[in-house]
Amino acid sequence: MKEDIRILLSQGYLLEREAAQILEYSFDKISIAATLLNFNPPKLITKTFLFKNMPLIIQHIESSMPDLKPESLDKIKLLFSLSSESKKSEIKEEQKTSFEPEKGVVVLEAYEFAAKKIVVDDFVHYFRDRYLVLKNCLQERDLEGLSSIGKIPNQRRIFSVIGLVYDIRYTKNKNLLIELEDMSGRIPVMIHKEKSDLFEKAKNVVLDEVIAVRGTGSREILFANEIFFPNVAKEKKFSPKEELAAFTSDIHVGSSKFLEQNFLKFIDWLNGHVGSEQQRAFAKKVKYLFIVGDTVDGVGVHPKQEEDLVIKDVREQYHALAGYLKQIRKDVNIIICAGGKHDAVRQIEPQPKISREFAPELYEMENVILTTNPSIVRIGQAPGFEGFDVLMYHGDSFDYYADAVDVLRMNNAKLKPDTIIHFLLNKRHLAPTHTSTTYYPSNRDFLVLRHVPDIFVSGHIHKSAVSHYNNILTISCSCWQSKTDYQEKFGHEPDPCKVPIFNLKTGKVVVMDFS
Repeated sequence: MKEDIRILLSQGYLLEREAAQILEYSFDKISIAATLLNFNPPKLITKTFLFKNMPLIIQHIESSMPDLKPESLDKIKLLFSLSSESKKSEIKEEQKTSFEPEKGVVVLEAYEFAAKKIVVDDFVHYFRDRYLVLKNCLQERDLEGLSSIGKIPNQRRIFSVIGLVYDIRYTKNKNLLIELEDMSGRIPVMIHKEKSDLFEKAKNVVLDEVIAVRGTGSREILFANEIFFPNVAKEKKFSPKEELAAFTSDIHVGSSKFLEQNFLKFIDWLNGHVGSEQQRAFAKKVKYLFIVGDTVDGVGVHPKQEEDLVIKDVREQYHALAGYLKQIRKDVNIIICAGGKHDAVRQIEPQPKISREFAPELYEMENVILTTNPSIVRIGQAPGFEGFDVLMYHGDSFDYYADAVDVLRMNNAKLKPDTIIHFLLNKRHLAPTHTSTTYYPSNRDFLVLRHVPDIFVSGHIHKSAVSHYNNILTISCSCWQSKTDYQEKFGHEPDPCKVPIFNLKTGKVVVMDFS
């Protein structure tokens, strides 16, 4: 790793991969990092930030190094110029391949595939893909003496490894022992309880995630001094035009506990039919409505569910859902991610779109966009503005982590579901542990966060929560169903009829209450 990257990481900054690639070049002992620190850079240093500040960077280098050779400065200018052209080329290629409906909504990532027989090799390829993707992210950290496990010598020294967590256990002395594996072997990693900060951090490590560890040891064992998670970060964005996005989930049409009158009140508000003139004008600025799974209550989801249904046919439930959504004004883009246990889709993640067989009317609605769980959708594009990337994930893995991770369980994460989102963003994975959700093993791990979103929206817990994580807006959606015995079994405490409204221009969020 080049000195510039090491300096920035030691100061607590994160680097976008393209920015790190620029800083990897050598420039006759010129420190771009030292120059950047004079400009109070954001926590995540991106290629865009480097381009924007390029004239000032070059000017600062010229003034601080009067004896600098002209050819050295020319190298820097040329590098930025070539990188800029490369970026333009990438953008042109993306425009060729992206699917873009007329309404200004682009589905960037959706996951659909043909069913096939699953064999052991599928799991091998699945975890290998996860390891390679997250290894690339972690390699940009300050990992002294980075080595594959199989090449670690027997002599004691300082080194770092990147591996998938194979096992976690406590020793008889109450120290933590984590076994890591990569494609060349396994190694035990010891975290001493006396290193209190590191020990607490290590308690957040979960099975099957990919982490990096720096420490001292040999081929036999590594004594950890630091643990690195893949993590994510983003630059804040502000749209040049004022539009609003509304987020909701878990409507559960067909349930006897469905709060129909409250949902109709929300629709009336969306249409600008209630409130003062100012409130009606505000409502009419809503151009996007995200619905994140469990749109209907389904059939046969759990024992005795039929006793709690007022609509006992799933097709009729989708017919009723379409009837409600048709009442919403046509200039609102309705983006529906089918997910969870109740929609009529397979339970294995990623879950496909609701099929035309069950919901033909949704396919006939011009302002409805159906996508998978998870998926990434771009909204709010404008001239000179790329828009906001929204990760939609229903959240079936949330229960597992709320119960299995000490810090989440002790902090009542089911009452604060955004803390679960933050936990998984730090892992850069939606469900890293093998048993945390039911998933489809293939050549690609579809639950790895290859693409860092601006907004992460989820449902499932039925609890409203809005917060930020490294400039990423995190939203746990409310619901439109009062408490059921099934929810009580999972420890869910519904907070129904709350709708977060995000202003794309100001970045502010207002939570509307329709209870």
